[in-house]
Amino acid sequence: MNTNDRIPRFFVVGGSRCGTTTLHHALTHHPEIYVPPDNPNFFTAEDMADYPGSEAMAAMKGHTVTNETEYRALFASAREEQLLGEVSPVYLQSIHTAGRIARFSPGAKIVAILRDPVDRAFAHFVGRRRDGLETRTRFQETIAGELADPRPRPVAFNCYLAIGQYGYFLKSFYDAFPAGRIKLLFFDDLVRDPVAVLQDLFGFLGVAPLGDRLPLEQKNRGGIIRNPLLRAVWTRTALLRAGLRRHLPGTIRDAVGKLFLSHMQRPTLDPPLRDELRGYFEDDLRHLEVRSGRRLDAWRHAASQDGESIRPRHIP
Repeated sequence: MNTNDRIPRFFVVGGSRCGTTTLHHALTHHPEIYVPPDNPNFFTAEDMADYPGSEAMAAMKGHTVTNETEYRALFASAREEQLLGEVSPVYLQSIHTAGRIARFSPGAKIVAILRDPVDRAFAHFVGRRRDGLETRTRFQETIAGELADPRPRPVAFNCYLAIGQYGYFLKSFYDAFPAGRIKLLFFDDLVRDPVAVLQDLFGFLGVAPLGDRLPLEQKNRGGIIRNPLLRAVWTRTALLRAGLRRHLPGTIRDAVGKLFLSHMQRPTLDPPLRDELRGYFEDDLRHLEVRSGRRLDAWRHAASQDGESIRPRHIP
């Protein structure tokens, strides 16, 4: 069989800043699985084409695969016996993604990992500020337009709050795929018991339960770089790094990231604003509870999880 004829059978669709990079890192080390080392974003490329520009959009487009031949080629080096999949967190930011995936890979399984949407939004803002992709300095001013108009956006690129309306975006996936082929994971569980989350994921995918034997470490950590010189270099090279991302091995990207991101300070979200944002998400949260069968009261009342981290674990 021509490996270019093989297509992914599972998709980790998001959400952004919810632990997808950590899951991706673990998936790449499972011998029965093959995932490309980068996020292709292929099934949202059409949405990006005419989307209003920004530094963040330019960076995203810089490593997005835009044609099917190139997309299929991402899997050409997989062994024949490996299960193919891919990870693209932006897929949960467009209601059009699910239908495109279903037409391309009708029997696919879908994985989403979700985080308290208030923490997710603030972490996204802090991360973009760190990476030089957000010029506005105050979170409250940045989200003022979304607070004034809380209606869901069919495509939520460049948004902070709308991305966290998980129930709205997941509906398109449940419309396109049987519920039994959709797995919802939660960031809270990944922080508390990462091995259990991985075992649950591998069981869903039908591969060996190696969650206690794979390297696992928190990736894409949030915060502001403490060293002013390193911070300036990192923020001013955002588009250059995005353009080089697909051409550099992951080991080099990881080494550069550790150099710049080892020492960061974590901003905190003002409690009154946090309370206001709880109300913004309440309707969507109720829909998500019905969809997931899980009570999410912890998201309604929890303090920030900015300080929590996933304990690093390496192969002995």
